[in-house]
Amino acid sequence: MKMKKALFFLFMFVLTMIVGCRQTGGNDNLTEQAPTDSLTSDDTTIYGLACDGCNDTIVVFLTLEYKGGDPDTLNVLDATRQHMVFGNIRIGDKLAIVRDENDSTKARMVVVIEDLMGQWCQQVLPTLRNRADMEGLTQKQKEEQLPDSIRELLNSPLEYTYVFKHDNILYTKGANRHNTSDEVLPVEYPVLKRYREWNFHNGQIILVESMTDSLGVTNLVSADTVDLMLLTADSLVLRFNDGPRGFYKKNEE
Repeated sequence: MKMKKALFFLFMFVLTMIVGCRQTGGNDNLTEQAPTDSLTSDDTTIYGLACDGCNDTIVVFLTLEYKGGDPDTLNVLDATRQHMVFGNIRIGDKLAIVRDENDSTKARMVVVIEDLMGQWCQQVLPTLRNRADMEGLTQKQKEEQLPDSIRELLNSPLEYTYVFKHDNILYTKGANRHNTSDEVLPVEYPVLKRYREWNFHNGQIILVESMTDSLGVTNLVSADTVDLMLLTADSLVLRFNDGPRGFYKKNEE
């Protein structure tokens, strides 16, 4: 009992520090956040810190808007059965929770934000550029006519990296091979978007690409809404509009 009480007061202290930091620095990023305000204005995600007692049936947490009282409890049995609990919940982890629309005592989805943080990498392969001399040929016929040098290029992957950080910071790393002469290469790699921000929105993740102009104003370039399909200690799968993309965890250098 003494241990649980000590943990409870520890959570209160951590929560107070988080809220205090948000209040003192709340105006620092107004320019950065402005482009995405309209994208997340109707978000119903609940954020909290995991408490002792979480298991496959219930999640116990203190909301970040904590104003005193006991931790909140939500039933996650259905979410667990439907593989909608992403990550491994540990005491003190920050959670993103979406309630069941039909039963406020249940959670439809739980994401361990701590497990999402870090560097996630994927290997991408190039495709053959369109060539006038190969129009009308099947893929197999095209491959049969390719010299070994181009076959080698087609099997030369690049590593694209998505770096998720707290405070909704996101950036991507990776560049096209032979960038200065890429237009003359017979192959081309997928475009790597330069994301700068991530947000939860009613169970999905919004990846935001933006640019800051010479006046310091951040303008939205694009926003991609993706579904979270898998999140473990070393694997992440996100479903984009063009299909799922798998990532592996890489320690930050």
